[in-house]
Amino acid sequence: MGRCRIRVYRKAIRVWVVNILRVVTVLWLVAHFTLTTIYVLPTNPAQDTLKPLLDATIGKYFNQGWALFAPNPISADYELLVRPLSSSEFTVAQTKGLPNDGWYDVSSPMWTKFQSNRFSAYNLVFRPSSEALLNYLDEHQQQQVQLMVKTASAFCKDIGQSNASYVALMIRERPGKQWSERGTSQQPVARTTLVGIYPIDKSVENIHLYQP
Repeated sequence: MGRCRIRVYRKAIRVWVVNILRVVTVLWLVAHFTLTTIYVLPTNPAQDTLKPLLDATIGKYFNQGWALFAPNPISADYELLVRPLSSSEFTVAQTKGLPNDGWYDVSSPMWTKFQSNRFSAYNLVFRPSSEALLNYLDEHQQQQVQLMVKTASAFCKDIGQSNASYVALMIRERPGKQWSERGTSQQPVARTTLVGIYPIDKSVENIHLYQP
């Protein structure tokens, strides 16, 4: 009789231990995958709040070399600014610097047209130039400059700048508002990067995208 009771007790203990292990395992898996999901998401308020915990757990023991949205969404707008220059303006710019007026934003009109017609080819046409802006800011390679010069040269042809012999290129970065600033009137400060002054590429053809 005593042995039967002992076996019953042992069986009950084993069942209890197994059930506890199952609950703990499920809770651990839920917590692990929840933290992993938050860790690989783009920057958000929950991620900022849990950053110490994420760094101490997922970041330390399960570091990810990828992101759920790869590459990360762009957090700023990048615009290619073009200033056509005649030979005389180019000479003046060498000593007195570039003029403040006469700059054209050749990026925004393309994205505006694309957003109004998602099935158009504006995205395919201008995306290489847009990517060149980001790559130039990271790598400063001549290949990206050449693509920007071609875009600027085609733009000058489209708007009838026949007396322009050079183009000045500048990249303007407009950061998006931080999450904590979205309810305020504070506006992010735009940053500009001067790429340089280059001869117009006479070999490019009219692309007929900037003509009125």
